[in-house]
Amino acid sequence: MKLNWSEKQTFLKKSSALIIIIFLLVWGTLYGMIPDSVLRQFEAETGIHVRYDLYDGNEILEAKLLAGKSGYDIVFPSASPYLERQIRAGVFQKLDKSRLENLQHLDSEFIERMQIVDPGLNYSIPFFWGTIGFAYVEETILARMPDAPVHSYRMLFDPIIVSKFRSCGVTLLDEAVDVYPAILSFLDRDPQSSDLNDLKMAQQHLLKIRPFISRFLGQRFANELVSGEVCVAQAWSGDVQIAQEQAREAKRKTTIRYVIPEEGGTLWVDAMCIPKDAPHPGNAHAFADFLMRPEISAAITNSTQFPIANRGAQPFIKEEIRNNETLYPRRDVLGKLKLDKIQNRRYEETRTRYWFLAKQGPEARKQG
Repeated sequence: MKLNWSEKQTFLKKSSALIIIIFLLVWGTLYGMIPDSVLRQFEAETGIHVRYDLYDGNEILEAKLLAGKSGYDIVFPSASPYLERQIRAGVFQKLDKSRLENLQHLDSEFIERMQIVDPGLNYSIPFFWGTIGFAYVEETILARMPDAPVHSYRMLFDPIIVSKFRSCGVTLLDEAVDVYPAILSFLDRDPQSSDLNDLKMAQQHLLKIRPFISRFLGQRFANELVSGEVCVAQAWSGDVQIAQEQAREAKRKTTIRYVIPEEGGTLWVDAMCIPKDAPHPGNAHAFADFLMRPEISAAITNSTQFPIANRGAQPFIKEEIRNNETLYPRRDVLGKLKLDKIQNRRYEETRTRYWFLAKQGPEARKQG
């Protein structure tokens, strides 16, 4: 049965007498990824109440999903490598695409990219996306090194260069799946390599720069860029936009720049999925289809400055956001960015061990 939105609205309001809640789990501890106004509009149109929870890392979400009976109707895991192995573990239900009219608005670029994760998009809808590069505080960096190579991963991974910024704070992301591919790109190796020798090379290089790394951070790097605790940070693109906005609001006399490195960066995608044991799968489909409505996707991007894999939303996105190449890289630049991929068990175990040692600090060199 195919219903138009008005008919869907009536149907959902009738069915919501028994099933009136959708439990939503979304990445983001520092700010909501879905504006309250969007949630309230969905509630007003359908009569379905949304309970909105946040998580601060993919490992937390994965643990909830693998344990089962999470109680959530929709979750937003990162595509690589988490989503692929979660699909293999059977934690998601197949999407009923007859209930998802707005899939037609998906950006073909991301349909193609997601084939290595979820062939045919049977279990996921690519939604939020962005890039991984680095951010820096321009005034602080240029004061220390006027000719700093600000378009290159040398800022983070060249021991001679990064040592110059130790005193003002240098951070890497707190996920191995983000750090090792970036180092491999810097070393001119394939960031998707499954070769343990490449991984060992990346680990040896990480230990060389480890004395100059202040700490490993998740979203908190954005706050620390604004406060001046950090001057160079490996970064997710969307979070840097938030940092820039916070700096303007606080009237900070600093300029935060974001760079997709010339060596090549990484693409990240967070997808919408419905857990196999979701309490309200019908409502979950209705909510996913609502979010993929072009004007709704655009409203989310306009509020959060996080791009969404919705081609139809482009005309509704503010021009200054749509034309911002740190948010929406040119297609030729986007073509050079790669999703991480799931690795074999031996590779994953080795990377986990290396990561533990690297985070311990310089002493790990003796053990690695």
